[in-house]
Amino acid sequence: MAQPQFQLDKDSPTPLWVQLRSQIVNMIRHGQLQPEQKMPTVRGLAQQLEVSPSVINQCYRYLRATGYLESQQGSGVRVRRRTDNMKDSDFPKAAKLLNDFIDAYTAMGTPLDGVADAVAYAVAARTLDPDNRDAIMDLYREETEQTEKEGR
Repeated sequence: MAQPQFQLDKDSPTPLWVQLRSQIVNMIRHGQLQPEQKMPTVRGLAQQLEVSPSVINQCYRYLRATGYLESQQGSGVRVRRRTDNMKDSDFPKAAKLLNDFIDAYTAMGTPLDGVADAVAYAVAARTLDPDNRDAIMDLYREETEQTEKEGR
């Protein structure tokens, strides 16, 4: 399978790691990245995109924490296999619940893109063992504070 191609806009106010994260998530959701497909190495992708490896590390760390990617020592980073088994008939009810939540959350002043991050981190924290929950929520708070400081 061919390696995915990503493009970053270095002039955009959106942080580079967030741009990459969005592209990877969209590719997973639309089937362009398949479960268990190997992702590019941090170093290789950083060279390809002409960015610091820390940009790729931050993106991959977020995507591992939120369940999109997984890594194992010696085998690199891969797209995580989905394990949900929601019936199609449950999607309308789930969509209504989510829309009600989004409406309430944004009414508190949170921008729409902040809702997705908050939910992703909360889900990751619930699915991890208790020893990792605090670390995930700390990561979320750090990234939220950094984004706010940068005015993005």
